[in-house]
Amino acid sequence: MLRHLLLSLLVLLTASLGFAQEGSDAKFLGEQAKILNKYAEDAFDDGFPQIAKTVWLMLLSEYDPEHKTARKSLGYIKNGKKWVKDPKFTYPKVDSPDPKAAKSLRSKWVKVSGKVAGNHRKLAQEYAKADRSDRAKWHYQKVLFFDPNDQEAQLALEHQAVAGLTGTDLEKTLYDRSKMIEEIVAVEARKDYPVEIIDGKIPHEYLEKAKVEYITVKSELFTIHGDFDVELLVKAAKDAERAVRVMKTVYEGYEGFNDDSRRWVREWAFFQDSDTYKQIVKANAELMSPEALKFTLEQTGATTLARERRLDSALKVGSPQNEQGVYDGAVRTVAQQYSGFGTAALREGIGHTIVGMFFNNNRQFIVDRQEQLRTTSGEEDVDKFSPNMDTWKDLALEAAWKLGEGTPAANLPLITADKFPDDARIKSWSFCDYVVRRDPTLLLKLDAMSEQGTPMQVETEFTKVNDDVSLADIEKGWKDFWTGASPVLKAIQNNTEPLTSVSPNVKLWLTEFNKARKVEGSPDVTWSATYSGRCQEHAKYLLAHEEQRGAAAEQTQDISLEGGSHLGDMFAQMALVSTEAKKPKTVFATWHDYPGYRDTLLNERLLSIGLYEEDSVLVLDCIRGVGRPPEGRGGTRYFPGAGNKGIPTSVDVAELGPEVRTLLDKNGHEAVTKVGYPISLHHFGIGGLRGNRESYNCKVTVRGEAVEGIIHLADGGTNRRTSAPGMVVFYPLEPLDKGVEVKVLWTYDDEQSTARKEIKFNT
Repeated sequence: MLRHLLLSLLVLLTASLGFAQEGSDAKFLGEQAKILNKYAEDAFDDGFPQIAKTVWLMLLSEYDPEHKTARKSLGYIKNGKKWVKDPKFTYPKVDSPDPKAAKSLRSKWVKVSGKVAGNHRKLAQEYAKADRSDRAKWHYQKVLFFDPNDQEAQLALEHQAVAGLTGTDLEKTLYDRSKMIEEIVAVEARKDYPVEIIDGKIPHEYLEKAKVEYITVKSELFTIHGDFDVELLVKAAKDAERAVRVMKTVYEGYEGFNDDSRRWVREWAFFQDSDTYKQIVKANAELMSPEALKFTLEQTGATTLARERRLDSALKVGSPQNEQGVYDGAVRTVAQQYSGFGTAALREGIGHTIVGMFFNNNRQFIVDRQEQLRTTSGEEDVDKFSPNMDTWKDLALEAAWKLGEGTPAANLPLITADKFPDDARIKSWSFCDYVVRRDPTLLLKLDAMSEQGTPMQVETEFTKVNDDVSLADIEKGWKDFWTGASPVLKAIQNNTEPLTSVSPNVKLWLTEFNKARKVEGSPDVTWSATYSGRCQEHAKYLLAHEEQRGAAAEQTQDISLEGGSHLGDMFAQMALVSTEAKKPKTVFATWHDYPGYRDTLLNERLLSIGLYEEDSVLVLDCIRGVGRPPEGRGGTRYFPGAGNKGIPTSVDVAELGPEVRTLLDKNGHEAVTKVGYPISLHHFGIGGLRGNRESYNCKVTVRGEAVEGIIHLADGGTNRRTSAPGMVVFYPLEPLDKGVEVKVLWTYDDEQSTARKEIKFNT
């Protein structure tokens, strides 16, 4: 056992190199580092710093941790004998929209990867002849990283067929389970489950004691209260039922999980206003200690109230910021309860994992992010810590290459809820995501290590109960998974190569998009090749299926069609799309008519976008690049703005899409096919609306007469034409008169006061 432990620790300590450098290996690795560094420098000089960054990180991890150029390029400085991050350094993140440079870099990479693969192959052959199978294996693994089709390496590593590729037994398990999970999530996301709308409500003592207003819906397993729209609570109940079936499939064949729903908290309450949440907590203060009460009120947006841990009285109550937060909460609660983890990091990690698979988004955190800002480390702009899972995957890739610098897996069961920095959150999620695909019982065993005092003790004890695998082995597997260390692992990630996402006219479209923003007083945005990957995928899908047109179809993907996927569908919902993108000025002028699209023209917090155009199909990603705004910018904006002239009088409901159609039908206006020009308020950011959601009001008058209309809290929908983070829209029920002055008064309760904004514009 001791020998196994020592070997495991050696693997962990040398994981950044894959194996200990000895003799000629050090010289060999240095030579490969020179080749890779040259490519990274070329990528940086050609305007693709993110490509360069990935190569430099790989170089430091696998070839030469002391490489001065790579270290300095990534912002490291020497402190004695140790490299540390320069706190003043900011790595450039702006990609150049240059198709020729991208094509040239792709061509260079073919040559570089071929050369490095050949060098590894030669050394692997020498080690094989010398009966050094350990070294030969490592080099052959690197051959396949750079040349996935190398048959000699496949044979030497005893690969088996895996989905048209070749891989190890473990990689086959990871691939098969990944596809199984993807399939069950996609299927369940579209299944229907019966939900009863209770006439009135089902009283709960904790809510009654707080004297709050609420309604109730009930599914087979769950009772959900709240003050959100009843349709939203119904969908949340359905999502919860779907999540139960997903978890059953994920854990099928594995023992030890909390699969008995009778042992869950199955009564939940979702309220729109955080003050209501705090009112309920305070009204039931006797259920917790003074310290717990203080933490709950100051640091959380959700908690479970229970009398002496009795399930028959338990109620999980929270105040999600928007609709997506409610759905997140429903799926997250099922995932956490079904898993039964007791430690904060693994509970959060599995919650993020399953919610991310459902929605490609994470909306809930265990503690307020202000606490995390005081404990986080690294250069990442914390304001840009997006709920979008593609951003999380980028951070996981960086963390994997930096294995040894961030949060080790052995530290996860020791993390407490009040000290949960961002790097630990990324590690807890990415580790759970990986291990769930491998063997979820390993998470149970890690969760049981919470009584150990140090990460070293966790590693020791974990190894005792897992003779066949150590935590260091799993850590190495986590790294391989996120860095795509083999063809099969790359296939599971299925990421679009950024350098292929540079469309021929990208510079033209970016320039015109910035011109449209400038008209609205918004600063220029930059372009990201990485963000453009999903844009390219959706554009290709739309080009392959010309029947998928219109306000609804363009914002979705049909998983039964070739190229359609659940993940693609999640992306498409918040993408900006034009399938008649011939003249940029015309396209962006039209986008003013769609409140969710106009949001991107007004958003001063939008710093970088993904953009791909091909054969008049244009797709933009304006979600991932939201961050800290320029000084003095980023506040609430309104459209039409004060003094605007020539504003259109109406928009067809069909052009706006299904969300507005549903809104009108719900309010008894089924016959309305054309509404007055949408009037919008924009808070932007990645959170929900400010203040009391129910307090938002928009009073519109023309010639002293009130204009009848409907308010739409549009910050949590699934169609970008009419939804955006932090947005509220007023839809006049009839077209506005032409050539008149329109007076608008926006009001809403913000913190301790009522915010008011008066605007006048002309049609």
